[in-house]
Amino acid sequence: MPNSKRLTILHEAEINDLYGIPSLSLEEKRVSFALNDLEQDVIKSIRDRKHKCYAIALLCYFKIKPIQLNPPYKELQEDLAFIAEEYFPKFKVPRFSVSRMQKARIYDKIFNLQDFKAWDVEQHQEPLITYLQQVAKSWIEPRFLFDACTEYLARNHIAIPKYTVLQRIISQVSKQERKRLSDTLKTTMSDELASNLANLIDGEGTLTLKELKQAAKSFNAPELEKELNVNKLIQPWMDEVNQVVSALALSQQNQLHYAAMVDYYSITKLKRFDSVTQQLYLLCYLQERAQINIERLADGFIYHVRKLREKAKEYAKEMAYKDWEGGVSNISKAADLLYFYIDDDIDDQVSFRQIKQQVQSLLGAREIESLCLYLKKQKRTKNDYIWEFYDKQRELIKHLIRPIFLCLTFEGSDKTQALSAQLNGMKETLLDSGELASTDRRLISSKQQLYVIDADNNVFPERYEIMLYLAAQNNLDGKLFIPTAIKYRALHDDLVGDIPWAQKDKLLKGSMLDSMNTEPAQLVNSMEQKMNDKLQRVCQRIDDGDNQNVILRNRSGKTQWRLPYSGTKSALNNPFFDRMKPINIADVLRFVHQETGFLKHFEHVRQVQSGQSDHLNDLLAAVIGNGTYYGLHGMASISDRSYDHLRTVQANYLRPETLNLGNDAINDATAKLAIFKHYNIQEGLIHASADGQKFESRLETFKTRYSSKYFGTNKGLTSMNLIANHVALNAQIIGANEHESHFILDLLHNNTSEIKPDILSTDTHGVNHVNFALLDLFGYTFAPRYAQFGTVISDLFDVSEGEDNKATLSLKKPINTALIIDEWDTIQRIVISLQQKTITQATLVRKLSGYSQNHPLLKALTEYNRMLKAMYLLDYIDDASLRTYVQRALNRGEAYHQLRRAIAHVNGNRFQGKSDDQIVLWNECARLLTNAIIYFNSLILTRLLEHFEAEGDDKKLEIIKQVSPVAWHNINLNGTYSFSFEHNLLNLDEIMQSIVQNEN
Repeated sequence: MPNSKRLTILHEAEINDLYGIPSLSLEEKRVSFALNDLEQDVIKSIRDRKHKCYAIALLCYFKIKPIQLNPPYKELQEDLAFIAEEYFPKFKVPRFSVSRMQKARIYDKIFNLQDFKAWDVEQHQEPLITYLQQVAKSWIEPRFLFDACTEYLARNHIAIPKYTVLQRIISQVSKQERKRLSDTLKTTMSDELASNLANLIDGEGTLTLKELKQAAKSFNAPELEKELNVNKLIQPWMDEVNQVVSALALSQQNQLHYAAMVDYYSITKLKRFDSVTQQLYLLCYLQERAQINIERLADGFIYHVRKLREKAKEYAKEMAYKDWEGGVSNISKAADLLYFYIDDDIDDQVSFRQIKQQVQSLLGAREIESLCLYLKKQKRTKNDYIWEFYDKQRELIKHLIRPIFLCLTFEGSDKTQALSAQLNGMKETLLDSGELASTDRRLISSKQQLYVIDADNNVFPERYEIMLYLAAQNNLDGKLFIPTAIKYRALHDDLVGDIPWAQKDKLLKGSMLDSMNTEPAQLVNSMEQKMNDKLQRVCQRIDDGDNQNVILRNRSGKTQWRLPYSGTKSALNNPFFDRMKPINIADVLRFVHQETGFLKHFEHVRQVQSGQSDHLNDLLAAVIGNGTYYGLHGMASISDRSYDHLRTVQANYLRPETLNLGNDAINDATAKLAIFKHYNIQEGLIHASADGQKFESRLETFKTRYSSKYFGTNKGLTSMNLIANHVALNAQIIGANEHESHFILDLLHNNTSEIKPDILSTDTHGVNHVNFALLDLFGYTFAPRYAQFGTVISDLFDVSEGEDNKATLSLKKPINTALIIDEWDTIQRIVISLQQKTITQATLVRKLSGYSQNHPLLKALTEYNRMLKAMYLLDYIDDASLRTYVQRALNRGEAYHQLRRAIAHVNGNRFQGKSDDQIVLWNECARLLTNAIIYFNSLILTRLLEHFEAEGDDKKLEIIKQVSPVAWHNINLNGTYSFSFEHNLLNLDEIMQSIVQNEN
């Protein structure tokens, strides 16, 4: 096969880096070329000194990367000279060559020393291919297979063969996987489905791919009608689609990758693929699209029914006021109505109908009713107005809510079986005849009977239908389920399945979590003992006067709690940074890339023959444009980049996963700086904080919500941020209506950087009934700050005084440890499910909140949570340092938010994304900009730290250690932008020289 046709896995620079000799600093050479006694004995067995030097070099290179290298003398010359000086003083290595046989003998010695085997095709190729065939089912991307190759070879102590060998093997595995998929499609897919898929691309069917891609962007009726149309057309296909995709046995990652190709490629380009590839992409896309479709329709149903309920209450309030006001204003007309009874001009033969018509010419029927109620000092009930409003919404029900409802299938819990049966029954009759047939009167409450059942004891069909919709919306918080929608299905459907759970011990051991591998009775008893010890210690310290800041007894004898704190805010934009000449953000990003290589992580969305080095400038421009809310159009108008290039680069390289990898690269580099350890709030521990930051959105999306407190009359979202040692480890966009406490474990669990927090602090918004428990089970310490601390203490503890006036602190209600032990198996299953990401914390907490307070699982988690919360509060009471640590961690979160806000203010402080996906992209770009600024500032502080350490200036050293890297006065975020890696590169030495001169 010609080289040009070979599968490209690594870029040329990566190949040279992997198969070339390592580039070592002087200090690294001293470490790498050091030999132990056994190695020295082997080297001594080589007679020629130049060959000894050569063998030492190859041995030490092999330790760094287990590859048989064949470097020319010129590349080795510097290292050989160093080795000769270390081991053979006064010996100068001459130019020489090594025969193939001599080199083979040297490598035989190296393999024996390192317990490795040379690559052998006959012996090693088939096992490697078999292994890769399994790996390919998880992720078929060639780079992933290449990494799996090197991992397998290292694990089995086999030297990595030539790049062309791995190319050939991976290409073969990829072809085999493609053939497996092709054969499966041919045997499982019907001709009808194949024809439908072909028509989908050709645009000859009732549904086109263009329509399928146009997902609803908000809850507006026209947008939801798009989803209704998609649902109507693809649902008849979905049973077979799901069967075929299941038969393909794809991993979730492979499936998402194939589905993403439909969004990535234009219809024209999709047509160029062979039919099997088209079918594979479309099947995965259809399954993913169907899931999104049901989720959005379910969200839309809940949204519009909730709005219907809310508007009915508003209408009732408004109409009650108007009717009462109308009664007051029309009281003078009561006399005119009464005159009809004594008016002699009215003939006795006049019909009552005619008199009614004359009366209604004075006042309408509604006004007369309001007047009568006012005179009788009565009012219509609130429910009268509410049901009157519902009657006026029949068009909304018929044309929007009902069609959405007909797309959903319901499943009941123990308490909602009758409701789910009636909902599904109503769906069938409405689909069959368009009318509601049978009704289950048990579902009609006594308060609703007056409005849903008429005087003849017949049910009003329209009102009964509305009543069921209201009941469904009210119970879709964990009591009623939609099994086809991940967000709304039952909790047990999200947990690890029964078959995997049969190997529970293996799963628990593999979790590497101490809590999961400890007997529940032992774990709980140990915690209970710790809590009792803390109770005694805290009481003793209060009585001894060692803790005088906590309990106050006022004159009435009531015990009050107080916790004074006089912490200082993190200093933002330290005056130190004002001394620097402002540097353009584009130049900062270029420099940060030179130092960290973060842009290398922006891989092309598909396998390409060349790298992205030609697009680095456009990539930077796109990141800055999105992060500063200019967007691509805005960035093109104020820079030397074209919109078309920016759009292409964004489509190819900017995705949440690549942006996350870029952020991780910057954060990991920050963590390696000398200054980073001085950011630790506690010695040897990483103390993080999580908090939400509100941003207004210019356009409406599924997640945007009203919040008068933050957005006035507009809509917006919340960016949940995980901050540790000033850097943003993770971020997640949530609706402004969603509770922040539901996402803090997800932020920690999905943090892929090398910075791993030990402790997490939040404000009161991060607290709920299970977060202490969930974080503890995963090995984290939860340390929130409570706004109403005294109330929290009083709710949990009792304080009593004995005859000796000593305070005794005790729990108001003992911990039910037996309940925790009884439910431990389910708790373990939840933890493993969270770890394996079959469920998220947000979904778990939302579903748990739908359980009754007496549900055993909820009670067990609540009790476990209460025990941990009690222990934390006792520490918080007793330890002023802990209170300071918590406050400092939260201050750093606020500091990050101010930097993030400064970046957002560059162009209006409002997200302009047209969809939730675009907003996530912009938010990740903004996180990357903040992390790059923090890295740049931290690097400057590190250089200063090293400078003052060398000078022995302890005073300035301590000042530098206290300076926060959260600063932007030294960064120019505005103006026009020029993107070029070739010109005007930052010189950090010049920057440092000017700073040091100012310091002196």
